[in-house]
Amino acid sequence: MKNHNMLDLLVPLSTEQLNCLKKLESTCSNIQCAWLSGYFWKAANHTSNSVSHKIINELNDKDQVITIISASQTGNGKLLSKRLYEYFNKNNKKSRLIDALDYKFKKIKDEKILILIISTQGEGEPPEEALSLYKFIMSKKAPKLDNLYYSIFGLGDTSYNLFCQAGKDFDKRFKELGASSLLDRLDADIEYEDMYNQWSKELLISINNKNIISNSSSLFSDKEDKSIISNPIYTKKNPAIATILTNQKITGRASKKDVHHIEIDIANLNINYTPGDAIGVWYKNDIHLVKKILELLSIKTSDIVKINTDTMTIFDALRNHFELTNNTKPIVRNYANFTKNKILKNIICSDVNLQNYVSETPLINMINNHPSKISAEQLISFLRPLTPRLYSISSSQAEIDNEIHITVGVVKKLISGCFHLGGASGYLSQLLKPDDVVRIFVETNNNFRLPLNKDTSIIMIGSGTGIAPFRSFIQQRDNDGSKGKNWIFFGNPSFTEDFLYQVEWQQYIKKGLLTKMNLAWSQDQEHKIYVQDKIRENGKEIWSWIQDGAQIYVCGNASKMAKDVEKALLDIISENSGMNFEDSDEYLNNLRMNQRYQRDVY
Repeated sequence: MKNHNMLDLLVPLSTEQLNCLKKLESTCSNIQCAWLSGYFWKAANHTSNSVSHKIINELNDKDQVITIISASQTGNGKLLSKRLYEYFNKNNKKSRLIDALDYKFKKIKDEKILILIISTQGEGEPPEEALSLYKFIMSKKAPKLDNLYYSIFGLGDTSYNLFCQAGKDFDKRFKELGASSLLDRLDADIEYEDMYNQWSKELLISINNKNIISNSSSLFSDKEDKSIISNPIYTKKNPAIATILTNQKITGRASKKDVHHIEIDIANLNINYTPGDAIGVWYKNDIHLVKKILELLSIKTSDIVKINTDTMTIFDALRNHFELTNNTKPIVRNYANFTKNKILKNIICSDVNLQNYVSETPLINMINNHPSKISAEQLISFLRPLTPRLYSISSSQAEIDNEIHITVGVVKKLISGCFHLGGASGYLSQLLKPDDVVRIFVETNNNFRLPLNKDTSIIMIGSGTGIAPFRSFIQQRDNDGSKGKNWIFFGNPSFTEDFLYQVEWQQYIKKGLLTKMNLAWSQDQEHKIYVQDKIRENGKEIWSWIQDGAQIYVCGNASKMAKDVEKALLDIISENSGMNFEDSDEYLNNLRMNQRYQRDVY
């Protein structure tokens, strides 16, 4: 057989198509070739995540008046965005709702009204799905926005230094580009409900007063509206009651880490989930911690308090409704004012001293060091409400069926000679036993998904409990009979103590499903080795996989591991493609926009 006939068999293009492609390639720069690669990959793999997603985003440009962008990290931003979308439509305001990842940001110059609901992650950074939009807006390529009216609702946590920083950054940049604010930016703490309700009402009034748009009939039929705002059975406000099947420590006795594998029975709950999703867990505070706090403050466990419309004992309130393991600057300020403690009063005079104090002193330590007599009502007036914790699901429903598995790393800090456990991780790992019940709900994560094309190869990068979603990925790929190659990079302190799910990975390697696994043990030799080091060692092959269409996933700590991994990936791209740093960064961002570079970071 002649060579060109063999080529015809290997390349599924006609001669005319192939000649056109080669001609185009000869005129393109490296970055343009990279963009085309992503463009064709997305065209081959693209499908809507859901019917509702498709309906919302296929709104014609001529119909679009108000654009609501959801930039969510834990799901709160997405929930509020949907509520605002409903609110506008009920009040006859044409609007569209779109995830930040799917927003065609280069068309922002054509917007009339843009509403951004955005959370903050890591060290003041935008959520993962908004990174591409953030990079564009902050770049020199951002257009003038003189005709844009906008409003920003920021979601954050005052216990962090850079509170709602992502929203602040967008607000400042929009103003620099000439946009006009409909309302002053609102920065909301974890208790955001009242603030959101007031903001949404004032926002509607402001839009009406500006007379930018006219009222119109609702854009969609009743049938379409129901599909747009479809809700799962179990939610944050309406969790399922599930049963614990297994709670097993999976790190060695000598390990510095305490990691538990927990299996939850969902057989009779009609819960569905997809690899990449997370589970929300409503936890309870430790009884001994609750009693100790009340004792130090001279409050009786039977004292009655009122939370919204519910009346209960202060003991039940602290056990089930308030955060007791994280200290914050507002808590210290309030406690200092209630107790009139001179030491605390002196600390709160300096923001630097206050921040250091908060980071080094848990709530119980502060109260223990400065006990006082306050009322039950005063106590709950400055405590933060308990919120559920999210954990990446480490199982595939296609293989596990009626169970959800999670991998829980126990948060444990040694402070003043005492160990302090994280509220949720301590509850899950230490207090729950088989047959105990737990309140849960599934948090969908459409920004961390396996490729639709099962022949696509994937590279998974994680450290510690960041391995969890990749266990679900491999189970799903095994169940689907996927032909794409699978490569895992995993890091932890020690091979003998911290190789999470070791037997399973070895079985997948033996079976041929797991193509490669590179391991980084930071404490097993004098020179510390991390996953980013292993990535650099395999740079040439990783680049080859990327060129062949592989999809990259990263799961782990946002401020440390994920940043180091991204730097390593940028170095690989630059070294193997000849691109400079700026072009390498744009190349990686193109991968992100085409969903070939996805991160689940925390």
